[in-house]
Amino acid sequence: MKKLLFLSAIALSCGTFSASAQTTPQFTNYGAAFIKNNVFSPGRLDYMMKDKQKIENMQLSGYISEVCQKEGCWIRFRTDKSIADDMIVKMKDHQFALPTDAAGKRAIVHGTVVRKTQSVEEQRHLLEDAGASAAEIAKITAPKEIFEMQATGVQILAD
Repeated sequence: MKKLLFLSAIALSCGTFSASAQTTPQFTNYGAAFIKNNVFSPGRLDYMMKDKQKIENMQLSGYISEVCQKEGCWIRFRTDKSIADDMIVKMKDHQFALPTDAAGKRAIVHGTVVRKTQSVEEQRHLLEDAGASAAEIAKITAPKEIFEMQATGVQILAD
């Protein structure tokens, strides 16, 4: 009887162990799959790109603050829900799109980051895509310096 209880206890613990060992963070992949490696926050871009115009194969982790409501072809991406260091992430060559309800979710983006001057026309176009009012769009009167990523892959993490 003791042997039976002992063997049952071992079998139960092995089953519990194997179930917990298989638990991994869940995410949904869009675009090209990638393995997370050397992931940074958008807030570090000022420092990392101090003397560079472009960094390829960059991986950034943060929150999606806004999504293109027409196609899901771009997002505003930031370090933290409360830190407004937004950058634009466009889906490279429109090869894939993200769900339009992805705002507020954590994600990891992979692609090429560039420092660029965003024209008035592009700023207005992005605001139109986001559903901004005509008054908000009219406030854009000057180009601005930004970081922009051409993403080849995005992983949206499960809540």
